[in-house]
Parts: sequence; structure tokens; C-alpha cells
Amino acid sequence: MSMPPDRPGAAGGRSRAVAGLACLLLGGCAAGEPIAGAPVPARTAADWLDTTYTVTCDGIVPDGLRATVVDGRARVPADGSRPPYYDHYDIRVTATAGGDLDGDDVPDTVVLLDCSPQPSNGVVQEVLAFSSSGRLLGALPSPRTLEEDALLPPVYDPAGLRVEDGEIVAAMAAYAPGDSHASGPSVPFTARWRLDGSRGFVRVRAS
Repeated sequence: MSMPPDRPGAAGGRSRAVAGLACLLLGGCAAGEPIAGAPVPARTAADWLDTTYTVTCDGIVPDGLRATVVDGRARVPADGSRPPYYDHYDIRVTATAGGDLDGDDVPDTVVLLDCSPQPSNGVVQEVLAFSSSGRLLGALPSPRTLEEDALLPPVYDPAGLRVEDGEIVAAMAAYAPGDSHASGPSVPFTARWRLDGSRGFVRVRAS
């Protein structure tokens, strides 16, 4: 009895089926090798309120300390036997913003963190930028670089942090001559930074 002729592509289909069965029986094909027609899993978005940061607390800890935040907060023990003789650092994520910073057309993330060394009544701020893959792009220069003639550095407004036209844009407030640490700063202004290769983030001056 003669067999019916194969339909076009039938032999190839049987070969792929046999190869797929062999993969299953032998424990799977090579790791990472895509299977035709299988959906590609999407990259899991980072949860910036539940992750680990390395912060310097605006230079108080020059070598940096690792802070694992949960719901945006972390308490990191300090070495009380060494200057500046703090007991611990309270870290808090106060704002995040998204947008392309490195020119790859994929949104990156900017994170504003507060660091409060304890015991003290002081809070310092630090801004870190991360690529879409989670790689650290860099930190913004310290607010102390914007201090000018004021006695205290300006303060970030968490509600005014954003990414615009490839730049980090931050609403800030500077201390006027009559302001104090208790009253807070009263002079609003906006600062912008752009990622500039090996130079890191540089301030963009108004034209």
C-alpha cells in the first residue's frame, strides 16, 4: 500500500517535533536558547522602595554604606567608635522620577534620598540616577556645591523632581540671609543637570 505524499513543510514540522521531544527527554536544550513561538519574559521593573542603595549621606560616610530599604526606609548601624561618632543612619526614599538620561530612548530612574545621622536633628540629601537595567549612572553633586554665600546648603523639594529633555530637573529652596535651620529655606529656584560621559552629572546653566 502506498503512503500519501507529504504535504509541503510536513517533514520539517516532524523534525522540529522530534527535536523538541528530545530536548524534553534529555532535560532541556541549551540554557537561554529561545523556543520558537515562546513569549519572551518582560524585564521585572525595579521597586525603588524595596531595594539596596549605597549612599554616602552627602559625604558623611565617604566610603559609602549599604542601605536596604523596605517600604522606602532603612536604619543602618554606624561604627560609633569612629568619627563622626554616630549610632546609626536613618535612610528614606522621598521621591523618584523617570525619563531617558543616557540617550538610549529607555526610561532611567532618579531617586532622592534623605539621610539623618543619629543622634542629631540634621538631614542631608542625596540624588542617585540609575539606568533602565538598574546600573548606577551616578550621583548628583552635593547641594553644598550650590550653597554660594548662604550658611546652609539648599534643600530639594521632593514634589519638584523630574526628568525633562534628558536632564534631571530639581525644584530646590535656598536659605536667605534671615532664614535659619529651624525656619527652613525660603528662596525657590530650579537646578538642572545633564549626564556628560566620564564627567558624570554636570549642572546646566540657564542660557
